[in-house]
Amino acid sequence: MKLTELEPKWLSPDVFSFKCPHCLKTTLLCKKIPLSFKEQVKLVNPTPEDEHDWPIDFVPMNADYAWKFSGNDFATLTVTPSIDAGASGHWHGHIRKGEIV
Repeated sequence: MKLTELEPKWLSPDVFSFKCPHCLKTTLLCKKIPLSFKEQVKLVNPTPEDEHDWPIDFVPMNADYAWKFSGNDFATLTVTPSIDAGASGHWHGHIRKGEIV
């Protein structure tokens, strides 16, 4: 499967979102800088009614963790190390040269 098939979008120059490759519904994040939970929620839902208002299908990532990105766009992007949303029952795998593996 290609990352481009998972509706990826840049939320900032350092953060992108994409649909979980397993369920194709839940939004996962990948970031190359540490971001608090609150900062992640603001990126996903920039106009919340309150601080607990975010899409039900959003899985936040560990605030202190960051990945390395290489590639020019979603078709060529490589992310290291793996993305692990397994604790919430979602995908754990790699993005290599735009491919979900």
